[in-house]
Amino acid sequence: MPVPTKKKLCVSVPKREGERVRKELKELDLLDESYGIEERRGRLYIPFKGEADELRYDLEPCALKPRLRPLRKRLGIRYDVIGDIAIIDWFDGILAAATELLETRRDIKVVLAAVSGVGGQYRLKDLVFVAGERRTETVHKEYGSRLRVDVAGVYFSPRLATERHRIAELAQSRETVVDMFAGVGPFTILLAKKVKKGIAFEKNPKAFRCLKKNIELNRLHNVEACSGDAKDLAPKFIGAADRVIMNLPHSAFDFLYDAVTMLSESGGFVHYYDVEPENEFPRTIERIKEAVGRFDRTVEGTCLKKVRSYAPRQYHVVLDIKISPR
Repeated sequence: MPVPTKKKLCVSVPKREGERVRKELKELDLLDESYGIEERRGRLYIPFKGEADELRYDLEPCALKPRLRPLRKRLGIRYDVIGDIAIIDWFDGILAAATELLETRRDIKVVLAAVSGVGGQYRLKDLVFVAGERRTETVHKEYGSRLRVDVAGVYFSPRLATERHRIAELAQSRETVVDMFAGVGPFTILLAKKVKKGIAFEKNPKAFRCLKKNIELNRLHNVEACSGDAKDLAPKFIGAADRVIMNLPHSAFDFLYDAVTMLSESGGFVHYYDVEPENEFPRTIERIKEAVGRFDRTVEGTCLKKVRSYAPRQYHVVLDIKISPR
């Protein structure tokens, strides 16, 4: 069915001036982006909103077609893109949205639907195929790194890309960094390109295989990948680290002792991730200070940062903790 047109007040300008005027209208919040721009006989008709006396350009009524918002936007659909795979939470009518996504975003080749939340010891979602190519493996690119990910068998969040880059910017070239819950290695790979050595722990066999592949894929020779539980592996690296990454929301506190014991005699940093309500932030900081004190160390400084919203009034947070020398 053709889209009906509607008479709309427009700014009429020669085609050669169109982009400059469009930008000016947008900056002044006078561009009506719910309509498309029409070209007729060498002139552009740019949809205008506001009062006629707000502009020095010619205004003319013109029949314009309303812009159709993509179905996913009309429905308020959010999705994650990992490599060329899009993951959407399941809803009735998802096939139409998935088909539109494949047609309008050339970089997406697969659409999967999550039919559960994150759960289990490996923090996985149950995924079902919706449209596109039938596969769950992809290569995700992030800040110059390439990461092979099997989205059905490993936990990976593209939403933490900025946070991973922030940590890499903090690290120094002389450091040894331990990533206690490495997954496929997004923290480790990015850090290893900058620091002296990276040590990565991962107990999910599928994630560990991806981690090993990603070390090779990024041609790194300074990463020691260790398969197993962090509690079992930490005693082998007592005093080895200058910086420890603890990205295990909900359970990181159970591993705090192990993280602190891996720090060098001269002290270092622990990046502690958690999910909690905002009113719990002060209590978390005090709880960690008390725990570190029992490990014969002290906290020299803390910085708590919201990484992203997790649920209503709950946040995924990181606490950057500076630990004193022993």
